[in-house]
Amino acid sequence: MVKTKNTTPLSATDFTPLEAKPVKGRSRPSPVVMFTTLFTVVAIAILVFLFAARAIILRLDPATAEVDLGALAFHIGDNYLLLKGEHHLSATAPGYYPLHKTIQVSGEATQEIDVELQPLPGNLLVRSTLDNIQLSIDDQDVGSVPGTINEISRGAHKLEFAKYRYFTLQQEVDIEGLGKTQAIDISLQPAWGQLEFTTVPEGAELFIDQRLVGQTPWSAEVLETGSQLTLVAPGYKTLQRQVSVKAGTKAEHPLIEMIVADGTVAINSSPQGASITIDGQFKGTTPMDVAVTPFATHKIELFLEGYLNAERSVSVKPEQQRQISVDLTPNIGTVRLNITPADATILVDGKRRGSGSQTLSLNAKPHSISIEKSGYETKSMTVTPRPGLQQAMTIKLLTLQQAYWASRPATIKTMVGSTLKLFQPNGQFKRWKDRHSSTAVKGQTLDMADQPVVKVSWEDAALFCNWLSRKEGLPAFYVVEEGRISGTNWDAHGYRLPTEAEWAWAARIDGQSNSRVFPWANELYPPMQISGNYADQSARGFLSFTLPNYNDQYPVSAVVGSFSANSKGLYDMSGNVAEWVNDYFDIRPNRSDADVDPRGPETGTKHVIRGASWALASRTELRLSYRDSGTDGRIDLGFRIARYVDKPGRTL
Repeated sequence: MVKTKNTTPLSATDFTPLEAKPVKGRSRPSPVVMFTTLFTVVAIAILVFLFAARAIILRLDPATAEVDLGALAFHIGDNYLLLKGEHHLSATAPGYYPLHKTIQVSGEATQEIDVELQPLPGNLLVRSTLDNIQLSIDDQDVGSVPGTINEISRGAHKLEFAKYRYFTLQQEVDIEGLGKTQAIDISLQPAWGQLEFTTVPEGAELFIDQRLVGQTPWSAEVLETGSQLTLVAPGYKTLQRQVSVKAGTKAEHPLIEMIVADGTVAINSSPQGASITIDGQFKGTTPMDVAVTPFATHKIELFLEGYLNAERSVSVKPEQQRQISVDLTPNIGTVRLNITPADATILVDGKRRGSGSQTLSLNAKPHSISIEKSGYETKSMTVTPRPGLQQAMTIKLLTLQQAYWASRPATIKTMVGSTLKLFQPNGQFKRWKDRHSSTAVKGQTLDMADQPVVKVSWEDAALFCNWLSRKEGLPAFYVVEEGRISGTNWDAHGYRLPTEAEWAWAARIDGQSNSRVFPWANELYPPMQISGNYADQSARGFLSFTLPNYNDQYPVSAVVGSFSANSKGLYDMSGNVAEWVNDYFDIRPNRSDADVDPRGPETGTKHVIRGASWALASRTELRLSYRDSGTDGRIDLGFRIARYVDKPGRTL
C-alpha cells in the first residue's frame, strides 16, 4: 500500500490547561491533646516507679544533716523512695566530717538505715601569764602552752600542767568539738621557799639542782618537793644532799661544817692482781686508786699467791695524789718430777717446760702440770709447791690401750647375780692349732650360782642371753624371727655365748702363755689329785666308765666354785658340766695360719660343745682341746655367757 503524504500546512490552536484540585495538608494535634498524652506517659512512669520503689527511712545524726541520694530518689516526708539495689549516699552537716557510703535497698517494703556523722575535733586555747608550761592530755605529752592545741577529740579530757619550780596543776575540760575553739586561763602556784645556808669555812660555792647560785653564806630558792644541794670548796670534800623548804616561807639551814678532802694513792704491782689492804681493810686489787684521809700515816699491804707479802707506809695532804709501785718477790718451791717415758713433754700452766724427769722451781701457788706424749694418755694434776720443802712425784704414762683397760672394772655382776671377768685383748688372743693357738677375747666369763643349769638347748641358751641384754638395756646379740634364732649381730655388745676361740683361750692358755693339755698341774692321765668334777668312783653306779682311784665326792654336777679356779680365775672350765659355745660345728682342718678373733662357720646344723663334765672320764674327753657337737640339751651340758665390754671396733 502506498502512503499518501499530507501536505496540509500546520496552524496554531488555542490551549486551555485542565483545572487541578488543591491537596489537603496533614492537620497538627492540638495543645490539649499533646498535654494529655504527655501527662498520661508521665503518670504511667510514676505509677511504675511507685510500684517498684521501696520506702527508706534515714535515721540521721545529727538530724540537721543534708542527704543526697542521687536523681532517682523521691523524698516524701521522712521517707525516701528508692528502687532496689545499691545507692550512693552523701551526708553533710556543719561541724561534722562528710559521710559517703553505699546503701543496699532490699525487697522489703520499708527499711530503716542509720546515718551517723562523726563530729570534728575541737581546739583548746590555753592562756597564762607564765611561759613554757608543759601540757599533757590524758597522760600524753602534747607540747607547751600558752597557745592553741588543735584537733582534740570531742568529750571529757584530763589536763595536767607542769613547770619547773611550780606545783603541778590538774584540771578536767569537756571539749565541745565540731571544729570549735575553746579557751581556758590557768595559773600555777610557786613551789619554792627561801633557805639560808652557812658553812665553815665560808665561801663555798653553792649549787641548787646543778645550777650555781652563789657562795656561802647565801639565801637560795629551794623547792618544797626537794632540791639537790651541792657545796664545793678547795681542799674539802664535795657535799651533796637533798634539802627542802615549805613553799612561800623563809628558813635557815643548820650550819654545815665542810670535811677536809682525802688524798689519793695510785697503787700498782708487778705482777698485777695483788690484793690491797689499807690499815687492815681490804680495798681491791692492783692497779687501783684509793682515797685515804690526809695528815695520817697509812699501812698498805699487798698479797698475791705465789709471792711474798709486801708492805708500804704512806701519808697525803688534802687532794694530794701519790703513786706507789711494788715489784713483788716470788715465793719459790721445788717439785721433782720422775717421768716415764723419758721423752714425755712437761707443760706447766699450758707452757712447755721441757721433756723428761726434772726439778721445777715454781711460785708457791697452784699450778696445772700436764705430762703428754703421742700415743699415751695425758696425765694432768694440780700442784702447789711448798717453799723450803721439795715435793717429789713419779708419773708413768699409760698407752691409750693401757688407759682404756685401766678405766674398765675388772669384774661386773649381771642382774641375775652372775659375775663376768674382764680379759684384755692382746697378742695371745689368736686361735691356735691343737698343739698351740691364741685368740682375741673381748668378752667376760660368767660363773653360775649354785649348780649350773643343764638340759638347756643351744637356742634356749642364746635366747636367755637376749633376755638378759634387754633387762640391762644392752643391744641384743642374737637376731630372733618368729621366736627362733636366725642370725647374730656382731656390732652389738649384749650378752652372748663365748666363741669357741674365746673359750679355748680362757681354758688352755696359762699365765706364761703356754697351751695346756689338761687342766691339772702335770700332763699325766689320769689326774693324781682332785682337780675337777669328772666321772669318778662316786658315779660308778650309773656311769659305764669312770676314773680309777679318783673320787671328787660329786656323782653329778657340783656347786660352781667347788674346785680351784684356773690361772685366769675362771671356775669349771673343765669338768662339772660341758658348755655350749656360739660357733657352728665343723671339722677343723689342720691349719698353720692363725685367725684373729675367729667366729666359726657362718652356717651349720649343730653347735660346738666344749669341756669335760661329771659324766666324762676318758683321756680324750678330759683334754682341754676336746670338742663335741649337738643341738639339744643334756643332763651334763650347760653354758656360760660373755659379752664385749664396748661396741666391737672401738678405736683405742
